[in-house]
Amino acid sequence: MATELLHTYMQDHHAGAAAGVDLFRRVAKEHDDPEIRAVLSRIGDETEEDLRNLEELMTLVGTAPSALKDLPARAAEKLGQLKPNQRFAQRSPLSNLLEVEALTIAVRGKELGFRALLDIDDPRLPRPTLEALVERALEHGGQLEKLRLTCTHVLKGS
Repeated sequence: MATELLHTYMQDHHAGAAAGVDLFRRVAKEHDDPEIRAVLSRIGDETEEDLRNLEELMTLVGTAPSALKDLPARAAEKLGQLKPNQRFAQRSPLSNLLEVEALTIAVRGKELGFRALLDIDDPRLPRPTLEALVERALEHGGQLEKLRLTCTHVLKGS
């Protein structure tokens, strides 16, 4: 039972990570600020590396990604773009802020997932790899917080 739960847990995190990579790619492409686009693109590349690392960890415990979970997660990321914002032909001034916040939530989920894998202390999962993945997620979170702060200017009155 525990092995089945671990497989499910890792597949669920894989689905979230796959959607997160898609979100990073889209936000990096659409963000108004070229410097922020560059940072988001780099974090997106590193998040894709983290996804590949997760796939390697999944192989070590005898599981694999689930298309039945990945596809709906990726579709949900796409559907998230269709929110009513009174601006159907253009981006809302809030889009940059809300998208950086969504990326921050995704990175926090990634961190918690790798922490959980560390916590279970499964001998099949190399601690140094998991520790490095947690550290990178923390770094990404710090970088996203700086970006979030630069995006809050839209909330200030004119």
